[in-house]
Amino acid sequence: MRRGGGRRLALRRRFAFWLALFCLAALWPFPAARSENASVRRERALLIGVDDFVTQPSAYPSSTNNVYAMQEMFQSAATPLEKIMVPAEPVSSVEQLTELIRRVFGGAEAGDVSYLYISTHGLYDPENGVEPALLLSDGQTENRLTPKALEAAFDGISGTKVLILDACNSGAFIGKGMTEWDEPPCFLGDDFKVIASSGAREESWYWSAGEDEPQNDRQGAFYFTQALCDALSAACGYPADQNHDGSITLKELYDYLLLNHAASTPQVYPQNDDFVVFRYDLSEPLPTGLSRSPIMDVTFSDLILDRDSREITIEYIAMRPVRVAYQLVYRREGRWEFENAQLIYDDSERFSAFGDQEGAVSAGWKQRTLRLDELADDAYGYALVQLVSIDRGKLRVHAGRVLCVLPEEEPSAPTVEISGSFAPKTGRELAVFVGHHSPCSLSVAILDEEGQVVERLCHRRSTRPMGLAGTTLYWDGSLRDGSPAPAGTYRVRAQIHWKDQTLSVESESFEVQ
Repeated sequence: MRRGGGRRLALRRRFAFWLALFCLAALWPFPAARSENASVRRERALLIGVDDFVTQPSAYPSSTNNVYAMQEMFQSAATPLEKIMVPAEPVSSVEQLTELIRRVFGGAEAGDVSYLYISTHGLYDPENGVEPALLLSDGQTENRLTPKALEAAFDGISGTKVLILDACNSGAFIGKGMTEWDEPPCFLGDDFKVIASSGAREESWYWSAGEDEPQNDRQGAFYFTQALCDALSAACGYPADQNHDGSITLKELYDYLLLNHAASTPQVYPQNDDFVVFRYDLSEPLPTGLSRSPIMDVTFSDLILDRDSREITIEYIAMRPVRVAYQLVYRREGRWEFENAQLIYDDSERFSAFGDQEGAVSAGWKQRTLRLDELADDAYGYALVQLVSIDRGKLRVHAGRVLCVLPEEEPSAPTVEISGSFAPKTGRELAVFVGHHSPCSLSVAILDEEGQVVERLCHRRSTRPMGLAGTTLYWDGSLRDGSPAPAGTYRVRAQIHWKDQTLSVESESFEVQ
């Protein structure tokens, strides 16, 4: 396993299975029929995957596979996209990307939607003068794509632009996952919708089969993109559609990813946005048999553990006989140790259809309990658990969760940092940084002048590592009923829940303009 911004870690050999080679013709544009209904928005997609770099390790075949998965997802939409473009040649410069954007999206009108997906390495290291950037490269020439350059590439493109960025530090493109921002972030306003795989200070992880496997048959993917495609997949039952209305909004997609993708912390702009990202046909029957995901309806027990309770229960439905494993990854010294991950095969059944193969289970509802054995008695911190299937020679991550192991001693009270004023009409969001020095259960609320709760940013949510000494949340200026907050004075209340105690603090007042 590897992170999207640097270090390469090979998956264990026993997980190296064959990936079918896609036809090279898939690298050419895919036109789709235009809807005869003029009221239906026209949609176009440009999908960029960067595998070969000059300054960073190769991501092959993970980025390439990501693009194929995204292409398949868009082709399953209820209304065919007018165009899906996968460049025939690697994109290695800002000028080349800008030309592609204008070629694919230049005909967009008001009401149309332009999707840009980029899978690559990302950079951000302000202490060493490294500004936010995504790498564009063909393995020989490499250039950095900054937020301003990406925003400028869309100058003159009408309609709504949906940006999906899968890379380390990608949250920095929208100023999220950081404690401060020296200048206004890009992509403000209604024209842009942005989904990033990680916070500004986080790695975005991916995996691939070992390099001793045949190059053209290797498996691999970015964890975030895999979770994104599952969220919008008929094979998985469109799980991101919370109200089952056939339309998946930006908020629904973000909520699903935040819950089910654990290797990094997804970020989104705008917060709580009801823009429809993806639509599917409710009348179309869901796939059956081998076309359906082998694992469905994964749930996890309480994600907050303590010294005396180091067990987690996982429930799922196996749709057919399949091999299942659970991956436990511990976080030490500020990073996930994928190279030391525990791979635990499900040994409860040894289903006979698979002979004596590890992890074989029969079809049906399952309940399994895992214990975090590698933690010392006095340890606390974060752990990551993922449910993995091996089906017809293919490895797939179905869901993951971040586990919080609470400290034995009472933690210190949280701290809160916010700006002094807030103008939601500008498109800005209020960043609320809650400082805490250990994993915890966290509640954060917005209070009016009378001390009444007008919005909850989170309630008893287990924290997750973001590369910060705390958690950053965002308020878009809306009240609980969705209406805009009136101008006035507000405060933030942050609470840490530890055992049967609640440690609370309120911020200084701030103005909503």
